[in-house]
Amino acid sequence: MSEHDVSKHTKAIINKIKEPGNNWKHKLGDILMEIAIIVFGITLSLMVERWRENVHERAIEKKFLLGLRVDLRSDIVQLKSDSASYNDLYKGWHYFRNAGINKIALNIDSLKKYNNTLTNTTEFIPNDSRFQALKSSGQLNVIEDDSLQNLILDLYQNRIASLKLTTSYITAFKTQQLLSFLSKNMRYNAAGNSINLQEVIEMPEMQNYLLFGGFGSEAMERYHIIIDESKKIIEMINKQYK
Repeated sequence: MSEHDVSKHTKAIINKIKEPGNNWKHKLGDILMEIAIIVFGITLSLMVERWRENVHERAIEKKFLLGLRVDLRSDIVQLKSDSASYNDLYKGWHYFRNAGINKIALNIDSLKKYNNTLTNTTEFIPNDSRFQALKSSGQLNVIEDDSLQNLILDLYQNRIASLKLTTSYITAFKTQQLLSFLSKNMRYNAAGNSINLQEVIEMPEMQNYLLFGGFGSEAMERYHIIIDESKKIIEMINKQYK
């Protein structure tokens, strides 16, 4: 009911009260009728407005969740690739440390596979702009399924944040300590290949550094948790929008 309609019926009530003649019982019946019309009109207007809001929210929810499904599928590809990199780091650093401690000559094939794990860095960059936009707009509650909403929040605010802390720590260790050590001790030929890696991995300091390869296992675990959680969210979205 519009403000004009409410005003019109309110005036009718006032006029009825002021109307000369007619007994109060008759007036009261007319007044109650006008009040009932106002109450019904306002209630109906609120119901229609709420229905419109709900339709709008469902449209926002659908657009967000279908877009999120695309984001998560893309993220899973990156997550698997990153996880494989940390698997190589974990195995490679264990291999180098064992070879250094026991003075075992480096295998050429293993060297080709694991050499880059000493210098390369890997950090996950999520496709989270869609989530951040919905969150900053204060519209996360458009996701009706509480379990799905909680899972999405846990993924972006806890799981991914935890992974970033781990990978940032590994990256900082490599760039600030390991690479500095290697630049001081490694020698390279004209082709840019190391000519004294065997000597370097046998150094006690390098063997201590290689212990940090254990963090590769922790990173892999966090990657797999995010992959599993992302798949679960996708599955829930698929059920909602078959």
